[in-house]
Amino acid sequence: MQKTLIVYQSKYGSTEDITKIMSMILGPAKYCLTEDFKSEYRDFDFFVIGSPLYKGKLDSRVLDFIKENQKWLSQKPLALFCTCLNRKQGDLILKKLKNKLGDCVLSTKSLGGRLILKELDDNSNSAIKEFLKAVGMPVTDIDITNPEEVVDYSLKLKKLKEGLMPKMPPEELKQYIEDFLVAHNTCTLSTGFGTRVRSTPIEYTYKDGCMYILSEGGEKFANLMLNKNVSAAVYNDYTDMDQLAGMQITGEASIIDDYEEYSYLLDLKGLNINTIKSLPVNLNLIKVTIKKVESLYWKYRKQGYTTKQTLIF
Repeated sequence: MQKTLIVYQSKYGSTEDITKIMSMILGPAKYCLTEDFKSEYRDFDFFVIGSPLYKGKLDSRVLDFIKENQKWLSQKPLALFCTCLNRKQGDLILKKLKNKLGDCVLSTKSLGGRLILKELDDNSNSAIKEFLKAVGMPVTDIDITNPEEVVDYSLKLKKLKEGLMPKMPPEELKQYIEDFLVAHNTCTLSTGFGTRVRSTPIEYTYKDGCMYILSEGGEKFANLMLNKNVSAAVYNDYTDMDQLAGMQITGEASIIDDYEEYSYLLDLKGLNINTIKSLPVNLNLIKVTIKKVESLYWKYRKQGYTTKQTLIF
């Protein structure tokens, strides 16, 4: 799996907070201040560099780090971000830095920062007040941090990073995935609506891109009535990383009341419809149409690929 390193500086905490969020989403990842960078970190696969924008400039320690390491950084996939109060200015400065570094920079983003005047030392307080007056901004506490925006950008970088991984041919990958799903019969089905979430360990049957689930009922149906989007996990018991095998499935669920499709599933499971009808309660049929599978599987290494592969059905 590709590892991410985030190198940053933070003046009053905003950039550090964002860095910590990014590192969790981009994991496996590590973050460090520029002065804590070690030569062995060059072996990481994906790099993110973050800096606050202070008085219209990126942190000098970040710029020095880039200058001193530009030769090998230019050979790595790289993303840049800054935290600032003036987003247009931040975008412009990052664009200039991207042009200087070249095609290795896959993405740049200015993110909202915060300014709490009482947290500043006297020199910074005076300088900031002069700066705010000069750009026509109110001299007051400002907080334009946006956790949702940070998460969205982190997910964008995650997608970019995963796009760099060697990809198995789709038909070959699909065969691995289907063999795995057929060989198992239990998943964790996750549903949700608003603040209500539910995860249910439940038996399934896989066939032709769909997971079929019989259930007497329960809270998951309250979510399914209002939100068809579901996730399911199928996995082996963990023993060690060299035997890792598990799949995260994204799909759309529907509740099937069509007699022919209901009978089709019972035939797959070797069940008699008359026996099912004789039960004292109804058995409801959930059909999950698979849209995407994110698979961690040690067997992919045998084919020369990374252990994580994603297939869009």
